[in-house]
Amino acid sequence: MDTEQEEKKAQRAEEFLRIIERTRLLYNTSAELGEVVGFSLESGNGLARKGGRSAFMKDAILRELIFMTEQRTSLNLERVIEAYIDADRLMRQYRRQLRKKDVCRQLIRHFYAEAEVDESLQVVAAVMGREHVPLLLLMLQDALPSLSAKGGDVQGIGEVYRQVFSVVKSIVCADIHLRTLPMMTEMEVWANKNPQKLCRIDLIDCVFLILEDYGSMSTPEQLSSTNVALLSRQFIPDLDGIWTEDEASTVFWQFRKYDNGHSMRRYVLNSERRELSFMDFHLRCFDDGDSIWALVMHPHLIQSIVHQTPTPNDCFANLEMTMDDEDTLTFEPKTTDSQWFHLRNLKRSSREAFFLDMLENENYRQLNECPEDEYTFSICLAAITEEALYVRWDEENFLRVPKSLNRQLEDLHFGESTGIIRMNNGPVFLAFDDRRLYYEVTTEEQRRALGAEVVAELCVRC
Repeated sequence: MDTEQEEKKAQRAEEFLRIIERTRLLYNTSAELGEVVGFSLESGNGLARKGGRSAFMKDAILRELIFMTEQRTSLNLERVIEAYIDADRLMRQYRRQLRKKDVCRQLIRHFYAEAEVDESLQVVAAVMGREHVPLLLLMLQDALPSLSAKGGDVQGIGEVYRQVFSVVKSIVCADIHLRTLPMMTEMEVWANKNPQKLCRIDLIDCVFLILEDYGSMSTPEQLSSTNVALLSRQFIPDLDGIWTEDEASTVFWQFRKYDNGHSMRRYVLNSERRELSFMDFHLRCFDDGDSIWALVMHPHLIQSIVHQTPTPNDCFANLEMTMDDEDTLTFEPKTTDSQWFHLRNLKRSSREAFFLDMLENENYRQLNECPEDEYTFSICLAAITEEALYVRWDEENFLRVPKSLNRQLEDLHFGESTGIIRMNNGPVFLAFDDRRLYYEVTTEEQRRALGAEVVAELCVRC
């Protein structure tokens, strides 16, 4: 390497080290960074000045920090700093456009979901890339300083993390029917367990991973593909029967196995009135190899599912589930949004016969707490032909659905949760549940608009 190249390398390493120190990118205080590199970073003795004019020494320090970052995060530190420099320039050059309302949502939607941006942002979007979005989002939320800002130790990083998390979540969760993205859940769990370890590089890593996760699920096709992959990890344990938190309690749970999970009905006994009020939850269990986790869905969730609307906070619980033995279940919320589900421990009831007799006793009146959410889901895919799908409509007829309705139906196969959802209050939906596709087919007009029709016979050559 000639002298000129060596000088450029030294200058680049020095610039990157100066940015690392000034922005407190890897550690929240100068003292913490000094402990890691092995020397004090007092005034006039900064990280970039170590090694004097030696390109080797500056590069060695930078390489070690790059290695440490890769061990800690999913990021390449050099690429992060390069993107940071670009983002800082964009903030200065397009400050007016980037300070407008809704900028974060538009940039995320544009670079991760192929959506268009407003005319005022088109010039900015044309000169930036996907790698700049996490940095710009954090700078716009004042979670990252500009590169010209005076350095200073970071205070209250946990609160900053929560604010950023809330902003990102409000944007990406508005576009999907799952309550949270898988990576968002993991990041929230990690942050809640390790608040003292958070620093700015973790914020960048968190936003980067969540947005990449969002990009893989931001279109119906991508969401369907991800959902099918998730369902490959689903298993259905033997939970059928009566469970209680406490044998003396007036609350008990009845588990029933179905093709796509379990119904878990909660009963509350009022002995004086001889009433049993109940509410139906749905449970799905998954095994990721290291742990078992569960999704518990509130009865109200069916309304969001079939109408394709954002899921309310208190309808979807993501839980870590422990089965100490076949008679004991423990649930632990994985996210703050799952706190609404208060159940933590269940045991198989030794009084199952007593409770079953009570359920069959006509002297006890049973009251559904959510009658408007009551429905039946018949998984009834009857035939798949080259051009169409046939779903059992009633005892005598089939609903013929053209595959051209949605390109996701081209590779539909038996074994998926495909059928008819009938709400007790009237509406009927064609459901491709594993692919998150739902179509109202209550009226002939609605069916005709989809190209679907009720027929008496299967046409296997059609």
